[in-house]
Amino acid sequence: MRGVAAILTCALILAGCGGDDDSAEPQGRDRFDAERAFADLEAQVAIGPRPAGTPAGKEVAELIAKGFREAGAGAVRIQRPWRNVVATIPGKEPGTVIVGAHYDTKVDIGPEFVGANDGASGVAVLLELARTLPRPLPGPAVQLVAFDAEEARGNRPFEVDGTRGSRQFVELAQAGGKQGAPPLERIRAMVLFDMVGDCELEIPLEQYSDPGLYSLFADASESLDGEPDPFMGTATPVLDDHIPFREAGIPAVDLIDFDYGPGPAPGEWWHDERDTVDKVCAESLDAVGEAALVAIPRIR
Repeated sequence: MRGVAAILTCALILAGCGGDDDSAEPQGRDRFDAERAFADLEAQVAIGPRPAGTPAGKEVAELIAKGFREAGAGAVRIQRPWRNVVATIPGKEPGTVIVGAHYDTKVDIGPEFVGANDGASGVAVLLELARTLPRPLPGPAVQLVAFDAEEARGNRPFEVDGTRGSRQFVELAQAGGKQGAPPLERIRAMVLFDMVGDCELEIPLEQYSDPGLYSLFADASESLDGEPDPFMGTATPVLDDHIPFREAGIPAVDLIDFDYGPGPAPGEWWHDERDTVDKVCAESLDAVGEAALVAIPRIR
């Protein structure tokens, strides 16, 4: 992902993005197992750098697919040519909500760049949600997507070379639904988790994101008494895997802490070999995951 200077006003329609159905609430608290999610993060990092198109990238895609299957998610497959890993949790109502994160790491940072936060943290949340989301969901189905090829290669502009995996997914949806992607008209909303492991987690409203979707997560987090509440404030726009969905007319939200480490945003640990396991915390994954278990079933 990459920040941009200009602020774009959200123009997406908010109606139909959320609901107040009490049946959407998860049964009980502390259903999100943060330690298990953190173990998923560590398993990705143990593979090492994972740029798109490399053997390590293929290995982590297969690891994620295995995790989805073991979690009991359905219709697990790996798309081509970019290896987006998709899995589905059924819902009681028509339509699909895409819940995603990217798993690739940026190339040419250095041999020790393992992307613990960017992007193993988001995938760790996805895998634990695969285990803990209700079956069936009270609303639309959820399709979990671990995106390949989010990072631009080398010094190529992000606007040109980033989001290759998510753009592929949207194109497959626009083509009527291929390789496991639903037809575009069935997609109700898109939720993205990225850089959600920072021990000093703050997730503001990113300016390309749908405010209604963001509010579902902020309200869910606020309702969880005793849990840290990282949802606050506003941030400058970030180019990320939600952008192709937004451009296709799908309400989308990027839940991202784009301020990682000392110094001004995006912080000194972003795209740096210091993005290691000791810089991320299970408690941050838990704060995001517990809110997601409340918010995602409310999306309509």
